[in-house]
Amino acid sequence: MLVDYLWLAPAVLCGLIALVGNVILGQQVLARKIIFIDLAVAQVAALGAAFSQYWLSRFDVLPDTWLGQMIGPWVLSLLLCGLIALMEKHYQQHLEPMIGSLFAVSASLAILLASKDPHGADFIQGILNGQLLWATWDDVWPLAIITAAMLALITLKPAFMQGRGFYIIFAILMPITVKLTGIYLEFALLVIPALCASALKGIRFFIASMGIGVTGIMSGIVLSAHYDLPSGASIVITLFASGVLFHLLLQLSLVKIGVRAS
Repeated sequence: MLVDYLWLAPAVLCGLIALVGNVILGQQVLARKIIFIDLAVAQVAALGAAFSQYWLSRFDVLPDTWLGQMIGPWVLSLLLCGLIALMEKHYQQHLEPMIGSLFAVSASLAILLASKDPHGADFIQGILNGQLLWATWDDVWPLAIITAAMLALITLKPAFMQGRGFYIIFAILMPITVKLTGIYLEFALLVIPALCASALKGIRFFIASMGIGVTGIMSGIVLSAHYDLPSGASIVITLFASGVLFHLLLQLSLVKIGVRAS
């Protein structure tokens, strides 16, 4: 029975590796109160992919390789994160609505670029829902290497994540995960585990966030494969259910501890 699901191994690994990066970045996003940054960067990365596919590909500007496909999303993501870093410094009071506006404009530009293509609807659908279920081993290695480099960097220089370095890491990691997970699932991976475990601190926060994420990803992938459902939407729902259940259990345990202490 287990052998029948071995083909899902790359999808599971990509989901779990993406979860690690998102849990770490999600904690920073909540602390900085810039929730919309993930949607904006994810959408700008998608815009970069659309720009590469529907414009640059006509002139053979970029090589038809994984790296060539990522140049457009990376460039636009780095530009956007640089802009958000400047806005954080000068327009803190209105930062969230400004980021939300950039998301809306990026989404509209991506739709315009894809509107002239007969397969544009499929492209937009892929941007939103991702292709995690069909991930291959070629998708695992780049994500694993860049996530490992991020972990090594923040372990050796923790202050890097606390400052402007956060935006550099975000801009490099997000386009890779969005390519696999889609915008909806990427946002869910970033926000739901970190939000539902936010009452905890330190290693307990990380363990709880990972537990929520692993439960949601594994159950969502199995559900998607078994019932032939879109993987991104399935995992978002199971991830949400996992997060809500954990939060309720955590609140119940805190109430019991409070009763005993009194």
